[in-house]
Amino acid sequence: MKSILSFIMTITGINGGAWLNWWGGLGSSLSEFGLLLVIWKKFECHAPGCHRIGLHRTADGAYVLCRKHHPDVKNDLKLEDIHAAHFAAKAAQEESRKISK
Repeated sequence: MKSILSFIMTITGINGGAWLNWWGGLGSSLSEFGLLLVIWKKFECHAPGCHRIGLHRTADGAYVLCRKHHPDVKNDLKLEDIHAAHFAAKAAQEESRKISK
């Protein structure tokens, strides 16, 4: 156990009594890790339990989904409902295009 703790202290730079190694090494990267976490959460798929990067907006622009879960999303987020909402929005867009012509 002591050798594992010594190894962890060496890797993080806090052994030897000086915290300078910590703040000059791994500790200085904490802000970068936080920034990556914020970016990940911003672009994460909105489907429950999915941690993929979502690059596709729904037709109404309310959600960002991954390829697996794209079309539109309802509140309960069942995949069948997502697809039904997507196709309904697409049909409404087509209808509005026909009316505007």
